Amino acid sequence: QYHDHRLPNIGPSRKRPYPMDDQPSSPPHHHGPPSVVGQEGMPPPAMRPRGPKLKFTPEDDGLLVDLKEKKNLTWKQIADFFPGRSSGTLQVRYCTKLKAKTTVWTDEMVQKLRTAMHEYENDRWRIISSKVGSGFSPTACRDKAQEIQ
Repeated sequence: QYHDHRLPNIGPSRKRPYPMDDQPSSPPHHHGPPSVVGQEGMPPPAMRPRGPKLKFTPEDDGLLVDLKEKKNLTWKQIADFFPGRSSGTLQVRYCTKLKAKTTVWTDEMVQKLRTAMHEYENDRWRIISSKVGSGFSPTACRDKAQEIQ
């Protein structure tokens, strides 16, 4: 069955869409840490990017790494140094393009990499031999793969 619901007649809204001149408007709410742009010891902000692709310059990358690694700022604070770029864009740039370039490989980390690669190679041929079936060992599959390549 269809029900017709009607709202009561309501007069014009009593709320004003804009503040009156005699009433101060509330300041915008800022969440998170305060901006540190312009503070002593801080570098000047980057130039606003121009053009359709908004490419990062080497100077932008250097500033981004400096603010994150040396100044230890939050992403929101870092975004204040990059007009026209969001904190998310900067975080992605840092994590995917810049952080890896600053990572130092220790001898211990190189050894862990070698061990992981060796374990992967063993696991790889064990998985392949299970897919080939008929009792072919991982070694037999590896040897045959090398032969046919």
